[in-house]
Amino acid sequence: MSMLKPVSRVTLGEQVAAQLSDQIAQGRWKPGEKLPSESELCFTMNIGRSTLREALKALAFVGMVQMRPGEGTYVIEGSGLLIERIMARGLLKTDKELQDVGEARMLIEGETAALAAERADSADIKRLDDLLVEMQASLGGNGRDFVDLDVEFHLAIAQCAKNQMLYELLTPIRGVLKEWISKSQELPGIKKNAYLQHAKILAAVRRREPEKARHAMRTHLQTCEKVFSLLGRISVNREQVEV
Repeated sequence: MSMLKPVSRVTLGEQVAAQLSDQIAQGRWKPGEKLPSESELCFTMNIGRSTLREALKALAFVGMVQMRPGEGTYVIEGSGLLIERIMARGLLKTDKELQDVGEARMLIEGETAALAAERADSADIKRLDDLLVEMQASLGGNGRDFVDLDVEFHLAIAQCAKNQMLYELLTPIRGVLKEWISKSQELPGIKKNAYLQHAKILAAVRRREPEKARHAMRTHLQTCEKVFSLLGRISVNREQVEV
C-alpha cells in the first residue's frame, strides 16, 4: 500500500494539451509553423472540437502557441525558453512545492475572503478599490509593479477579515507568496485575468456575500494552479526529450 500514490484528476482537454506540447517540444512543429487544422487534429486524436479548443487555449495561455482567428494556430517563437524561465526562477522549482503553496492558499485565503465579506468596513473597501485602480494602471505600463500590487491585494483581503491569526499565517510567507504569483506573470493574458478575478472578489466583499467571495477567491487560485500544472507537464516533457 505504501507504493500507492494519490490519483490526480486530469481533464481530457489537459491530456490533449500535454500531448500537443510534447509534440512541439520534440520538434514535430517548429517555431512559427502552423499546426494541422482543427478538423484534422480532432479526427487524428478522436476528440471533439470543444475539447481541442480547450487544449489549444491552455497552450496559448502558457505561451506555446498563438491562435489566429481565421488563420489557424501557430507555434510561438522561443516558447520553450519562456517555460524554462518561469519554472526555474526563485525558490519554488518543483511541482510539489507549487502544490503545497497552492493548497495552503486555498485553505487560508478562501476563508479570509468569506470573512472579509462579513467584516470589511468602508476604509477596507476603499483600500481594495485603490489597489484595483493601481493594478489597472499597471496593466497599461504605469505605476508600481503588478506583482507587488497583486500580493498587497491578497494581504489586504486578509486584513479585512479582522482575524489577526489568519493574517499572520500569510504575512511570514510574503516572499513565497510573491514568488508563487510572479511565476505566472510572464504568461500571456494572466495579468488581465488576475485583475478581472480580483474585481469579482472585491464585488462580492462589497455586497456582503461571503459564499460568493469564497468562491471567487478559490476560482482565482484554481486558475493559477491549472496554469502551473500544465507548465509542470510541459517542463517534464521537455526534460524527457532532452535526455
